[in-house]
Amino acid sequence: MPNQFPKREYQPRPRKTRNEDGSPRPLPPPLPREVEEEALRKPARRHSLPKNYPAASTAWEQQASWYDNLHGDEGDDFHSRLVLPAVMEQLEAAPGQRLLDVCCGQGVLGRVAARAGIYVTGIDASPSLIESAIKRAGNRERYQVGDARRLGTAFPNDVFDAAALVLALQDIDTIEPVFSGLFKIIRPGGRLVMVMTHPCFRIPKRTSWGFDEEVGVQYRRLEGYMTPISLPIKTHPGQEHNTSSTTSFHRPLHTYINILGQQGFGIVGCAELCSHRRGTIGVRSGAEDRAAKEFPVFMVLTAVRLEKAPKRKRNPPPVAEEQRSRSRQHRDSR
Repeated sequence: MPNQFPKREYQPRPRKTRNEDGSPRPLPPPLPREVEEEALRKPARRHSLPKNYPAASTAWEQQASWYDNLHGDEGDDFHSRLVLPAVMEQLEAAPGQRLLDVCCGQGVLGRVAARAGIYVTGIDASPSLIESAIKRAGNRERYQVGDARRLGTAFPNDVFDAAALVLALQDIDTIEPVFSGLFKIIRPGGRLVMVMTHPCFRIPKRTSWGFDEEVGVQYRRLEGYMTPISLPIKTHPGQEHNTSSTTSFHRPLHTYINILGQQGFGIVGCAELCSHRRGTIGVRSGAEDRAAKEFPVFMVLTAVRLEKAPKRKRNPPPVAEEQRSRSRQHRDSR
């Protein structure tokens, strides 16, 4: 499937770290996009990149230190009150089973699952986030650097009972290889749980809040939905000197549903999570509360790995179809 997103128009600025003597040291830049896409078309070579290189150009390596400090051991209140309880409920994983945490970051989900007796393997494209995950890992957790689009290569001999993709799908381009890889390493009947910022109501730079003074209603404004777009998102929007950015890839909901089906997964559940956060008490607090209960922040999709991936129907080439048509006409005329 050809890349449906417009070409990026920015180059993230490398984040600075420091050597032991305190002198600044720039991190290695992500691979150029054309090099990365060419590599995906070729068989992977293990350990072909330096250890501290991110495994994908969309890795949050430049934001790793900030992200780790922000979420730490347990994640933020969205994780603890909404996302993680929903993921654990939908996984239906039993103690002793194996869970793959794709785009695991610093291992927030892994620690929760491990405390429930589940054996967790996490993979992320950011070496720094994996390092943070390993430092916090317990006996039931293991983590490694890798590209979510090459899971079959990363785990050639592994079979998992379930897998999770928490708030990561909208940071990846393209996603078809992610699901084809998951199909290879999840057992038949195993669950795949995906959490996204809601693709209908939470589109960066396309949705916003509004307030109708006449009727006293807070509403959600939607300026676009069907067109897939990629958008640079500033990591620190309030800091003009800091130009660090990530990229968000918006896709309409049917894109995820169709790709899951094409890659051998059947959807068995969907949950939409509304925010528990509220603003200050005031004349609009009632309208804000009603709106917060109507417009969800996150969507949780749950799918099961089917026995076999469906075979795609291939349209015959025009010449072959024309020849068959002529043969039918000749046969009918006899």
